[in-house]
Amino acid sequence: MRKKTKSVIFLFFILAGVIIFLGSQSLALFGVGTTIAEKNESKVAAAPESVTEGSEKDTPAQIPAGPGIQEPFPGGSGGDGISGRHDDLVRRFSFLQSPIPGATVSTRDSHLPGAPRPYRNGIHEGLDYYSSFCGVPVNFGDSVYAAGEGVIYRIDHVYSEPAAPQRDEMLRQSIAAGNMPEAVLDKLRGRQVWIVHAYDVVTRYAHLHEVSEQLQVGDRVEAGTFIGTVGNSGTSSGAEGSQDGAHLHFEIRLGEGYLGEGMDPEAVRLLLQQILDR
Repeated sequence: MRKKTKSVIFLFFILAGVIIFLGSQSLALFGVGTTIAEKNESKVAAAPESVTEGSEKDTPAQIPAGPGIQEPFPGGSGGDGISGRHDDLVRRFSFLQSPIPGATVSTRDSHLPGAPRPYRNGIHEGLDYYSSFCGVPVNFGDSVYAAGEGVIYRIDHVYSEPAAPQRDEMLRQSIAAGNMPEAVLDKLRGRQVWIVHAYDVVTRYAHLHEVSEQLQVGDRVEAGTFIGTVGNSGTSSGAEGSQDGAHLHFEIRLGEGYLGEGMDPEAVRLLLQQILDR
């Protein structure tokens, strides 16, 4: 009899425990109390965000990124062709400055981007700085400086001037073919320095006589860093060994295009003046 009583009492306590457990789960199910999942969620919500900082060597990819230019090169002709985008272009390229101190945008249309180049069956893609047309003397051997902060992407420490007959033959073949291969055009630019800037902008400095011995590909430069000297490499005068026709050819590029592409001389001159002549 005592054994039966003990068994009944034991079963009673087990049953009571099951009832209490099920009751607590029902309360949680109907929103009473705090479940384990809710506790975990509250911990996640309260956890602070972690920030990892590190430093890497400067490369073109590490240049401070800008918002980019969705429509970088306005098409069409006439001043109205850049209406609504002119100010945006000025603002986005305004970190650049003249690569020759005191020099202004040329007064000659033939020195501007977009000017025809019949002798090579092509189009001029940069801005030329010549004496008598840019406000200051520009002589063979004058200093050229970086137009803005960036990273050296190309610098021609080693350069071989094409002989006059070789240069003439390259031009003849290009005119006969009806187009100017990029490899030939690159030869005609002579000794060069290319700098990659923010906003995926690249500036090119061409026809140089010498380049800075202190700079190498991957070096970071500031606006105003000395990069080379004015020359006439790649030109007919350079091929002949004279110093005639010395000037700086300066390009502002984004992707496959150049700033001023598709614009008339008046519009591109105004744009470049507002960017560089400050």
